[in-house]
Amino acid sequence: MKQSFSQQLTNTPQIEHIIIGTAGHIDHGKTSLVKALTGIDTDRLPEEKQRGMTIDLGYAYLDLDAGQRVSIVDVPGHERFVKNMLAGATSINLVLFVIAADDGIMPQTTEHLEIINLLGIKHGLVALTKKDLVTDEWLNIVKEDIKNILKGTSLESAPIIPVSTVTGEGVENCKATIKNLITRIKTSGDIRVFRLSIDRSFTIKGYGCVVTGPILCGQISIEDEVEILPIKNTVRVRGIEVTGEPVNTAFTGQRAAINLSGIKSNEIKRGYELSVPGYLQPTNIVDASLRLIQSAKAPLKNRTRIRFHINTSEVMGRVVLLDRDQLNPGEEALCQFLLENLITVEREDRFIIRSYSPAYTIGGGKVLRYNTIRLKRNKEESIKTLKILASGGLHEIVEEVYLNNIARRGERLFAITNDDISGQINIHPSVAEKIVADLVKKGVLMKFSVEGKNVIFHNAHVLSLKERILNELRKFHKENPLKTGIDETHLKTLLDKHIHPLLITATLSLLKNEKIVKVTDNKFSLMSFQIQVSKQEGGMADKIEELFLKAGFTPPSTEEVYTKFGSACKTIIPLLTEKKRLVEVEKGLCFHTTVLDKLKENIREYVGKQGTISVAQFRDLTKTSRKYAVPLLEYFDAIHFTKRTGDVRILL
Repeated sequence: MKQSFSQQLTNTPQIEHIIIGTAGHIDHGKTSLVKALTGIDTDRLPEEKQRGMTIDLGYAYLDLDAGQRVSIVDVPGHERFVKNMLAGATSINLVLFVIAADDGIMPQTTEHLEIINLLGIKHGLVALTKKDLVTDEWLNIVKEDIKNILKGTSLESAPIIPVSTVTGEGVENCKATIKNLITRIKTSGDIRVFRLSIDRSFTIKGYGCVVTGPILCGQISIEDEVEILPIKNTVRVRGIEVTGEPVNTAFTGQRAAINLSGIKSNEIKRGYELSVPGYLQPTNIVDASLRLIQSAKAPLKNRTRIRFHINTSEVMGRVVLLDRDQLNPGEEALCQFLLENLITVEREDRFIIRSYSPAYTIGGGKVLRYNTIRLKRNKEESIKTLKILASGGLHEIVEEVYLNNIARRGERLFAITNDDISGQINIHPSVAEKIVADLVKKGVLMKFSVEGKNVIFHNAHVLSLKERILNELRKFHKENPLKTGIDETHLKTLLDKHIHPLLITATLSLLKNEKIVKVTDNKFSLMSFQIQVSKQEGGMADKIEELFLKAGFTPPSTEEVYTKFGSACKTIIPLLTEKKRLVEVEKGLCFHTTVLDKLKENIREYVGKQGTISVAQFRDLTKTSRKYAVPLLEYFDAIHFTKRTGDVRILL
């Protein structure tokens, strides 16, 4: 059963689930500390057992008070496996930063700390392991070194706890500190739609495909439909386990194993994601804010090839600096990543970039949005939008989405829905609905009921279109002073073809309600406009009208009228048709309205008695020639007064 967005939000429990991750240099005791805390050995690969070195991600769980169980991800510390470390680090809420007392600060200590800082992980503790191997004097020296290296980072205020996994000293203190830190953590999963980042895929006999990974936001239940991204394959959830226990529902901040039906495990790779069908869009263009670390070896030049790490994905790509030619160490800039493979991202996802070769961490930042087009560099409008996405509140960001709802690549400006907002800025549709309602109340957005639909447009778009329409009407009246107005179809052709028809209809409705424009005979004109006829034109109009009235069913052609009255009368016939005194049944052939009304009565009476009327019968009825009879009958067909059936007409 597919679960709706609103159900997901309503059913999400208040309890916070978090994921703890280790970090630190190789052989500093991360895996041993996890085992001391949990009793679980996270080295699962034979090669890890043989070499005594963590190569890939390991998993455990820690039971706390009140039945709360938290997941732990143990990451490798060797420089060759930093990409595996990143696959685990990007989803953690609390870091267990491990530094060995006998070694102190080492290369991967520094790199892992830079990564933690770039990922914005604010909660954590430093476990000063192997306390049993050093003196108290040496321990204090290392503590001071650690405090110095933590200054200015997200872990600056992290407690430092000496630990020995050999003697057990400090282990309980570590647990108590973790319990305390967890109470300070607040995730944002309750305002987002389900999303899981896959780090493993395998097959279990009798069950089929199983994927594991952290639930980044939302919740997932058995029988829900999920979409595998970026391959966009929709499958069903057969079963769920969290920390080895079967559950019906898993939540934000938990690591889950999901049994999927309808797909094989070898079709899924680390870096793929699960989400609600249709919510996330695969992309290879990402707009972001990027900071180059202070210790970077050189400035980052525009279009440098890099390794892009986000959640459990690693892809190659190039970084396009939008407002400069190079980014210096310690600086931050707006950029666009052009990636070589499709990934899925959400606004505010944290990422890390590493140099292409040799690979080492050089920077990181925050996703602002996925994109479908390459932005032009040094464009003030694009940079302004990205700055709002980088630093604005949700209300500002939602407004910016509406404001930037402009034609791109020939596409029309469209009528945005709450689901569109949800997908673009990654908030739950119910949250989007509330923000949009607030903006409508403030007058920033305008809500209309058009063609049975509720549509919302930015106030700036409506005001801009209002002025454009008024300008077109002013121009039309100036060029056509004897015409009542312009029909809606013609008016739309004068406007930008990319403007959504609903916006045009809504704006015209607003202009009518504000009594700025009027509609006469389905033609739009300015409220103040009136056809102005001079005394001379009025006299000529009366004469020409009288001519057509007397001519009856055999009127003169317009050319004959122009010959008789001169070229000055060329505006008079359009004026008489505009006033509905004359009707042009075909080009150059007009009849007086009174004549046509009388003829309709004659036809109605004739067909009422005879049942049908032919061209010959019509010609006899009107005492005209075929020259007039055929155009008249075709006109009556066109206005749905008669209908042709074979060689005769019937009444409709």
